[in-house]
Amino acid sequence: MANHDVFISYSREDRPKVEKIAHALSQRGLRVWWDPEIKTGAGFRQEIGEALNSTRSVIVMWSRYSVASRFVADEADEGAARDILFPALIDNVDIPLGFRQIQTADLTHWRGNLNDNAFKAFIGAVSDGAANARGAPDRRPQPAPAPAAPEPSTPEPTAKERPKKQKKPKPPKRAKQPRAQKSAYTTTGSKRRLALFAQAIFMAALIAAAFGALAYTSDFVFAAYRPFFVGAMGILAFLSRYGTLEADRAAGAASLALLPRSYMALILFSLIASAPLILEGRIYAAALEGVQVKGIEGADINGVTLDTAGKRLLTSSDDSTVKLWDATTGVELAEFKQHENWVWDADFSPDGKLAVSASRDLSADIWSTSNAKLIRQLKGHSSSVRDAAWSPDGSAIATSSNDNTIIIWDPDTGEVVRTLTGHTDRVAAIDFSPDGEKLVSASRDGNVRLWNWRSGGRISTLSIGGEGNDVAFSNDGSMFAAAADNGRIRIWRTEGRQRLATFNHGAAKAFGVAFANNDKTLATSGIDPVIRLWNIADQTLIAELEGHRDATRALDSSSDGKIIVSGSRDNTARIWDGVTGEELVTMGHIKSAIDLPMAIDTPPVFVSSQAPVPVDFKKHPREAGNLLGKGVLIAAALLLAALIVKGILWVVKAHAPARLVVVTVLFAVSAYVGLLIASALPAEALALWLTLAFVPATIFALLRWIWRATILRNFSRRTRKAG
Repeated sequence: MANHDVFISYSREDRPKVEKIAHALSQRGLRVWWDPEIKTGAGFRQEIGEALNSTRSVIVMWSRYSVASRFVADEADEGAARDILFPALIDNVDIPLGFRQIQTADLTHWRGNLNDNAFKAFIGAVSDGAANARGAPDRRPQPAPAPAAPEPSTPEPTAKERPKKQKKPKPPKRAKQPRAQKSAYTTTGSKRRLALFAQAIFMAALIAAAFGALAYTSDFVFAAYRPFFVGAMGILAFLSRYGTLEADRAAGAASLALLPRSYMALILFSLIASAPLILEGRIYAAALEGVQVKGIEGADINGVTLDTAGKRLLTSSDDSTVKLWDATTGVELAEFKQHENWVWDADFSPDGKLAVSASRDLSADIWSTSNAKLIRQLKGHSSSVRDAAWSPDGSAIATSSNDNTIIIWDPDTGEVVRTLTGHTDRVAAIDFSPDGEKLVSASRDGNVRLWNWRSGGRISTLSIGGEGNDVAFSNDGSMFAAAADNGRIRIWRTEGRQRLATFNHGAAKAFGVAFANNDKTLATSGIDPVIRLWNIADQTLIAELEGHRDATRALDSSSDGKIIVSGSRDNTARIWDGVTGEELVTMGHIKSAIDLPMAIDTPPVFVSSQAPVPVDFKKHPREAGNLLGKGVLIAAALLLAALIVKGILWVVKAHAPARLVVVTVLFAVSAYVGLLIASALPAEALALWLTLAFVPATIFALLRWIWRATILRNFSRRTRKAG
């Protein structure tokens, strides 16, 4: 007779569930054999073999661990060969080849609840099968009795008296296993793949929908590119998710319960990896802490223009807006939001009632300065419109473009009056002479051209010695100056075009020029944050104006030259005294960082009042970079500590907390970094961070998939051959 009714084959990682199954079967009066039955000192393999040979039924628990176990496969093979195998699936994995056609109970959603319907159905099926097998007669072959020695005196029996020839015993018949219900789950590779593929598609659709809602309800993505970016986000989300699924599958861990945690760890790690790109923007916020300015944060200023009275200022920015400011107080008066892409520059009409703006969206827009309403769009350029200027008499608007042309427009009708051609590369800047008779242009072709714009004739072509970035007439119209991409600035006399002076801005690139102090001084700006004032007469450096924290892209001055205005990539515009160089007003497309809820400085916190050791980052901007590096090191140390703790927990067989510790630390670090970003940058920056994470996530997932599917597979093959 069999010593046991049920033999349970499983992997030790699944012991908590197996213990409940063994207990439930024992409660039904069945004799269950599993690892705790091994006697101390007994031969491990010998006792397992004896128990397996003497059992009436074999249960195999297929999980992400057991499918990789040779012992479990051998035990399942023995049960299948004797037609006594009762398999159950507790993780959604590929069942090994050779066992997929056997009806398998689906316990993938069972979490240990003894009243679970699927669990009770499985226990009932095993109990019935074992009970039937127990009640069947023992038909195993019995050893034949040894023949007795013949007695010589005994006569040979007759044919009737001869014993009948023994029939060959038939193999024992096993009671038929009760058929599982139709809802029972039989796993196949195709079904598992379909489930995981569908899950990846569903998640990608959700992320694309969320990103689309953000893109179409805010200025987070330029309108023309919204469909492309939404589609790209969906593809990235799918690839990152599906790559994780396949990588885990290649590692033998393709459980739907496990994979969300694996994918979450990947996304959190990617968030931490991409955080420094976003946190760099906090340097700007720190530099402006305490500046009372309202506006959209994190937007570079590309152009600045003062009105004729020097009382109002236009700023053009990468946030697709033009803002109107009170130049004396720094108060924002209006905002123009019609453009769908970066705005390079803007200019007032002579009476100040209108303004024209030049944008990367291929248009120049005329709008009212009183209510920021769009009056008219000027469309005719085939590429980005780089500059726009209103003629002093208000009769014309000139626009320059990356399409190498300058167009003269009628501002009342929006019609093209004429097109000026001759430059062989983009025309970066233009300016009307104060008397309105001439137009000067600077181009990337290295030339400055002087035009009679009314007739369309070219007056003169001058070499600037490099790619042109800006050009401007002096306030009295007697001179004009141009800045080149190689850092050079040249000044010419308007009549006669003689070169009056040549300067080197002092940085690799020169971006802006403006005349000041009754045209005695030339202000220059470049890729460095310093504005330099030069004496035109003797070409000596007068002063260096410091205050910006990044490249200063644009300069302008009032008609009397008493004030200078600068626009920078640090998202601010600053107004300076044209004689003394004193900073008068600061305004821009940014607001200062808010206080954080706790006094910590790692990862980087650029708010001096909250740091344990207060630091004035406006005076010591390098400290911001130091804290950023310190924050990255702290994050790396936390992750390393989490891996060490996980290893310790795994050694002491605390598998459940071991699986959670890394994800928990990743979540904590990511949450804190997100808090830092949200504390100083706008919602758009936080959204950008969350979406950019899918780029490294996709790369990491695909690389991990390739690594798991090739190197580990080859290693496994070599190991099996060596064995």
